[in-house]
Amino acid sequence: MIDVYAMENGHPVKTEEIGADVWINMVNPTAEEIDLVQRTLGIDREALTAALDDEEGSRTEATPEYTLILIDAPVREWRNGREEFATYPLSITVTDTAIVTVSLMDLFAVSNMFSGKAKNASAVNFCNRPRFVLQILYRVAMSYQADLKYIEVKRMAIEESIRKATRRDDLFELHELESNLVYFKTSLSVNASIVERMGKQSRFVSSEDDRELLDDVQIETSQALEMTDTYSQIIKGTRQLVESDLNNSLAIVMKFLTIITLVLSIPTMMFSYYGMNIQLPLSEYDHMWLLIIGITTALCILVMLFLRRGGLWRRSAATERYKCQSRRWQRPSGPSPESRGRTRYTR
Repeated sequence: MIDVYAMENGHPVKTEEIGADVWINMVNPTAEEIDLVQRTLGIDREALTAALDDEEGSRTEATPEYTLILIDAPVREWRNGREEFATYPLSITVTDTAIVTVSLMDLFAVSNMFSGKAKNASAVNFCNRPRFVLQILYRVAMSYQADLKYIEVKRMAIEESIRKATRRDDLFELHELESNLVYFKTSLSVNASIVERMGKQSRFVSSEDDRELLDDVQIETSQALEMTDTYSQIIKGTRQLVESDLNNSLAIVMKFLTIITLVLSIPTMMFSYYGMNIQLPLSEYDHMWLLIIGITTALCILVMLFLRRGGLWRRSAATERYKCQSRRWQRPSGPSPESRGRTRYTR
């Protein structure tokens, strides 16, 4: 897909002709579309197809005919029935007459370039190509922050659900979010170095407004990188919490099964002993089976009482007292205690 935009009466409009001062946005272009742009603008084919390789590394490349800026931009996609986050290369090629952006996926930061408001960014003008490039980089940085905030919302939802019941799906989803943040961190680190390198080039910083916009791009990119580090640590802690809860649940189940096996071994031993075909004490007594059942029941009750006193049959008495006290000491309902100048608790 190829879209061509030109300036008309100070506003960007869609056009079919590739002329002067235009923006050409290509999303997963065909070979014919690449050949058309290559013949019209004289850009190397390798520069136009660099972003079509999802493993291509970010870099900048300057030639007498054009300047290539290759960065990573975030995108949302569906994998395994879930909405996941990924990064794809975005190439920005600047010539003397046009700007060409190429990506393998439809990137929100580029496709919605004319929507919303950008901080310290004036109206879009393709004639001022260096500033338009900075505006694209700014929107890419803001797109990273928006996706990071959405990842944090998903993490909080998972944390809320594990308070009620821990599921294996929660662990897998946390692992996927953590993997997405690894890609984000790698991409943002390279993007930050690209932006810093652009700040040393006079071609992209020709005025004070451009310098302010470039500073905003650096700040937002650094902030997105810091958010990625923070959320990675939080998600790692949440994942460890889920793993600990699953291990604890497994330990409780195994403990319960072990205790049940121990208690049931008593009647098994008694009935096995008196089931042997040999002379046993009181074997001639007609109602001996009732006595065996009574003795077995009494032994099982004694074992359960012993395990209960040791805190093995159920939660220990200290744990029960703690839970009981936790229910009694709660915040009062009604107006916020902070509004009255101090925090109060009722018993």
